[in-house]
Amino acid sequence: MADDLGYQGITCFGNDSIQTPNLDQLAQGGLKFTDFHSNGSVCTPTRAALLTGKYQQRVGLEGVIYVRGDTRQYGLDTNVVTIAKALQRGGYRTGIMGKWHLGYRPAYNPVHHGFEQFYGYVSGNIDFHSHYDNAGIYDWYHNLDTLYEEGYVTDLITDHAVEFIERHRDEPFFLYVPHEAPHVPFQGRNDPAYRFSDNEFTYYGPVEDRSRAYREMVEVMDEGIGRVFETVRDLGLEEETLIVFISDNGAEHFGHNGTLNGSKGSLLEGGHRVPAIAYWKNRIQAGSTAETVMSFDWMPTFLSLAKLSTEAQALDGIDLSNLLLQGQPLPSRSLFWRYRKEKAIRKGPWKLWIQEQDTLLFNLQKDLGESSNQVEENPEMLEELLGEYLEWESEMNTYQQKTK
Repeated sequence: MADDLGYQGITCFGNDSIQTPNLDQLAQGGLKFTDFHSNGSVCTPTRAALLTGKYQQRVGLEGVIYVRGDTRQYGLDTNVVTIAKALQRGGYRTGIMGKWHLGYRPAYNPVHHGFEQFYGYVSGNIDFHSHYDNAGIYDWYHNLDTLYEEGYVTDLITDHAVEFIERHRDEPFFLYVPHEAPHVPFQGRNDPAYRFSDNEFTYYGPVEDRSRAYREMVEVMDEGIGRVFETVRDLGLEEETLIVFISDNGAEHFGHNGTLNGSKGSLLEGGHRVPAIAYWKNRIQAGSTAETVMSFDWMPTFLSLAKLSTEAQALDGIDLSNLLLQGQPLPSRSLFWRYRKEKAIRKGPWKLWIQEQDTLLFNLQKDLGESSNQVEENPEMLEELLGEYLEWESEMNTYQQKTK
């Protein structure tokens, strides 16, 4: 999982300024999703939905868990069954290497959510070199303990991911690799550390050539993904391993969302339509799909492929196995988003977007850039989608939200 990587953030999705040969190789040999969406338009909600297979509202994490303020005390309830916990019960070895962002307190640590091994950080972003978060708190962990480990975050995440695969080469495993890149601060491999506990610093960092740093952040991440893929291949596990690549939300304004309207934090397409790839040698046929898929669909998919039951989980996501392995279309469904003052529902090609007094209706099949409001031309569709959204929201309002 990339962090803040927009829909056109890598070469195989149309970026001509950043080189991502390893992701391109996975896309060329796997299934490329042109209509994949993150459950949230910011970090925490998508991660909560991905790991639980449910709308983030059901677990109280509609917004971001911030490093400062009241939300710092909250996290993902350990009573919730995550992908890792379900697979661990099914005999899988489980690991997470990278960004958590589902709770700062030790009680919410990944080791309490089914991950037997965790190397990474618990906050939203850290200095890529000094490993201090945005509040000047040191944030690099091995399980429950802070670990003083030198290195560029992207490289450390890759190193630990490779080590995990090599250690569990003879066992079924689930490895979650949530990268920091290309989330700010702007820092390449050779840029200096600048966040420490005893100095003032800016959110974006002191690097002047941000385009160069951003490009390097993505390309080093791609290099690391190549190392992971090479490890799987060299160990003879390529035909036994499903590799999935996604982003947690759209890019910030300086990133690459292509022709999409909106950016990170927005419920317009630029905030949640992101690149996605699924690769499985001799199991998934190479090509692309325009089926509408969400982050929370991976949990039921992984459990199905592992031949584990999902009946007790009451998941909102759906099993993508038949789409992945046989190219079968998904059943018709409506999908929902809510973040701060924005609301959205997607059904087929239609999307309804609501913000305070604005109600906009788009046909994404004809207008991916969301430039033409179809409310007056399609009042029946407006009424249908609005009714479905209000019904969904009424159900979600029965859950207490810890974040906003």
